[in-house]
Amino acid sequence: MNCDKNKELIQLYVDGELDREKEAYIFTHLSGCNECRLFFRTLNTISLNIRKEEFPNELETRIFNSLIEKETKLKNKFFTKAFVRAVSYAAALFLLVASIFLYGQVNDYKLITVGMNQQIKSQAQTIDLLYNTLPPTVVQAKFNHEIIVRAKM
Repeated sequence: MNCDKNKELIQLYVDGELDREKEAYIFTHLSGCNECRLFFRTLNTISLNIRKEEFPNELETRIFNSLIEKETKLKNKFFTKAFVRAVSYAAALFLLVASIFLYGQVNDYKLITVGMNQQIKSQAQTIDLLYNTLPPTVVQAKFNHEIIVRAKM
């Protein structure tokens, strides 16, 4: 193992979390490695000084309250993200349903428009046929506001 891995094991030992089997390995390594031995001494000194230090009684309460506040904030952030995500999905679903509905309405309108265009073309053909089958006419106007229309035959 390299020294970085051994330093992790040393930290576990100082915290009291290292297995008994690995303790022997660490002490064997410490006997031959000056860098790890210095790291062990420094870490052990810091740990002993922290244990001797007396902390105010309210410190533990403040730390726990701080942790609870952070956990609550994380839950609120999750709720906010989840809520935004749910609203986004609902909006997307609504837009999808609305677009399908409107597409159906546009197709119905298109069919109605095509039918009306066919009807208008049919009526235009009928008017042309009637107009072309009528005999030519002569229109005369008189000064007494009389209009005479006569067919030319």
